Amino acid sequence: MKFGIIGLGAHGITHANVLTRLGQTVIGVDANSEARAEFSETFDAKTYKNTASLYEQDVAGIIIATPNKFHEATATEALDAGFPTLIEKPLAHDLPSAERIVEAANQTDCPCLVSFSNKFQTACSVAKSYVESGYFGKITHIRARHVRRRGIPGRGTWYTSKDIAGGGALLDIGANLVNVLLYLTGWPAITEVVGNARSEFGKQDNYAYLDMYDDNGQAKMYDVEDSVTAFSKFGDGMTASIEVAWAANAQPEHTYVIQGTDAGAELRLSNDLSEKSESPLTNELSLLETRPDDIDHHVDAAVTVPDSDPLEREMRHFITAATDEEHPTLNSAQQGLRVQRAIDTIYTASR
Repeated sequence: MKFGIIGLGAHGITHANVLTRLGQTVIGVDANSEARAEFSETFDAKTYKNTASLYEQDVAGIIIATPNKFHEATATEALDAGFPTLIEKPLAHDLPSAERIVEAANQTDCPCLVSFSNKFQTACSVAKSYVESGYFGKITHIRARHVRRRGIPGRGTWYTSKDIAGGGALLDIGANLVNVLLYLTGWPAITEVVGNARSEFGKQDNYAYLDMYDDNGQAKMYDVEDSVTAFSKFGDGMTASIEVAWAANAQPEHTYVIQGTDAGAELRLSNDLSEKSESPLTNELSLLETRPDDIDHHVDAAVTVPDSDPLEREMRHFITAATDEEHPTLNSAQQGLRVQRAIDTIYTASR
């Protein structure tokens, strides 16, 4: 089958790599002639300057990998043309734009998904099964933390422009963090938030780093946050502490500590799922209990989960939705909108 990719930067290349590994064919669209030439050479693929030419092709689905500000225009166009669509996270650069995308998905009745890859790590899937079985009892608190030591993507490029990206660390890596948190706990609504957003590293003239996801634009555009810390309360009484940081003087960490009335857990996921990452995949789950048997005792259990590429699992999920024209139960645009609303609430409380 053939899939069209709109936006041939780093995200578009990643999606193309995954699709071709799964035996699919790709077509690319980008206004940048150099990006089109590189994509064409790498994947032996046709490329186009505009989407109109793409929609004339026989494609099974469309993947949107443009900068955030352009998600709405490209996604609604693809949906109106009748194509199942996968949108790189976040759903949009702001809440009103996200709402309009979901409205288009509802009106066209086309499958529309958002790429939240961390949810497809097997340890996350197993943790969700324990939640659904009632193993933890009532979940009372989660500590969700995604911190990079130095990991500002494309410092000074569109990634760090509020106008184009819509936000910084919270809307980037925080979108995955909030998505997993809400997914694990049954999609509760935030009722109260206390938070703080900071921008302390990216604007530094002497910003030091070992690697960068995209080009270093030397902070020419940098009006977003490096980090956000927030304490949230939900309608069901659960609370969560949320911390995201592109850069911090701390060890990298991507964890979810689940505290329930009957048991707890720690879920440890990869800090970076991009294909540029040289770090091994972190995909770990441990369970914690205290049992009142003949002798009261603690139980700490490491759960062994199978290795699986989350990017490939996610793409198979999209391929199935596109070919069967089924509305997804995971990573739907409607779930993406819930994530966007939660992030908007945290931003409002953190400014």
